[in-house]
Amino acid sequence: MAPQLTGAPGSAAAAGGAAAVKPQFHHYHHHRLAPRHHHPPSLLSKLAFWSVCSLSLLLAFLLLAPSSAPAPRAAPDAPRRSLHAHPDSAATWGGAAWEKKVRASARVRRPGGRGGLSVLVTGAAGFVGCHAAAALRRRGDGVLGLDNFNDYYDPALKRGRAALLARSGVYVVDGDIADAELLAKLFDVAPFTHVLHLAAQAGVRHALVDPMSYVRANVAGLVALLEAARAADPQPAIVWASSSSVYGLNSHVPFSEHDRTDRPASLYAATKKAGEEIAHVYNHIYGLSLTALRFFTVYGPWGRPDMAYFFFTRDILAGRPITVYESSGGGTHQTTISRDFTYIDDIVKGCIGALDTAGRSTGSGGKKRGPAPFRTYNLGNTSPVPVTQLVDLLEKMLKVKAVRRVVKMPRNGDVPYTHANISLAQRELGYRPSTDLQTGLKKFVRWYLEYYNPELAVKQKQHGSSNGKGSRGRNGSTSSAR
Repeated sequence: MAPQLTGAPGSAAAAGGAAAVKPQFHHYHHHRLAPRHHHPPSLLSKLAFWSVCSLSLLLAFLLLAPSSAPAPRAAPDAPRRSLHAHPDSAATWGGAAWEKKVRASARVRRPGGRGGLSVLVTGAAGFVGCHAAAALRRRGDGVLGLDNFNDYYDPALKRGRAALLARSGVYVVDGDIADAELLAKLFDVAPFTHVLHLAAQAGVRHALVDPMSYVRANVAGLVALLEAARAADPQPAIVWASSSSVYGLNSHVPFSEHDRTDRPASLYAATKKAGEEIAHVYNHIYGLSLTALRFFTVYGPWGRPDMAYFFFTRDILAGRPITVYESSGGGTHQTTISRDFTYIDDIVKGCIGALDTAGRSTGSGGKKRGPAPFRTYNLGNTSPVPVTQLVDLLEKMLKVKAVRRVVKMPRNGDVPYTHANISLAQRELGYRPSTDLQTGLKKFVRWYLEYYNPELAVKQKQHGSSNGKGSRGRNGSTSSAR
């Protein structure tokens, strides 16, 4: 049974600014002084006055300016504090022991050490990152993780995923993707053949609350990674997570890689679209091999608490109402929201297929030596399901009736319908999704109950056994990041 992990997201303390002090002015009254005759100042006195002012300003600048002498540098083997880590994190990096762990984790473990990949997985403590890193390690590839364990959702869940990876020999560095110095060090210590870039600020609706976090992670973070990769020797091939959200207000279904993506419906989508354009620049100028994967509504064990299937499960069990959105289909007609739900194992197969088929980067010394691959693929299940049907399935599996509150979908960045055309991924990556929603949800619910409510999980297993229904227990995806 998976261990119960608890922990609440931290909150940042607000810093107060000091109030400005209003200067006091003294007024000199001349009505008591004897009258005098005033003469215009001479040219010489003007020059003297402005010379004194200029010299005073120059002297003040020299005295107040910070020293231009370089700050003393830490010894090469001294640990460094991550520049962008979460305030509550005690993350450090650097030093001989740290470098040894990085090399050991990134080392290929296939027989003979030949034919395997050495992969830097960013966002390795995230949902997709954890599963992908574990799958790569199981087949003998070298894997090093990177994650800043931020508190967008419960960091304890991320720490739990990292603990699973640690048991399989994958080290997750605690640091930020925008830390250019850390990235340069990682590429210097371990000659990665590939990067699976999954670190991002996820979620459509959170952009209404904290828009800058999307720009920092999804734009600045991507640029920092690409800068480190183009300067690396050898340059790695990069596979990274874009999103189906880039299709935005596109009404042509199923969504194809050739459809227009210039009308995003959310800031999250806009940052992912910006990422695709930025990636093209680095491919064109520096010869980086780049593959963008547009994920469609990924779900499964160890998933993200901000996703509907996850918080629906939580709220149904707690007896709280759940909100189901409807979209206006024109006139008075209402249609339920539908999603192309894609099970995590299928997504991971697509990620690995993209890594295995990624051609080499062609740059050297930061200069392009020839054309390099630039690819984009949809990874979905190509079988959209109404959200109301998702709720029906959860009610059946949880054996609890949901309290539904049906409302019209607000303008919060969500789109009413997603449907992936996966023919290109099928043809070029061998991508074949094989898990329907009912099968995938059953695995998720089993994991959820064992992780958050083990007593209820035991009762449901006993009830299933008494009805003659077998249970796979913990031998499935509930006991490992699969």
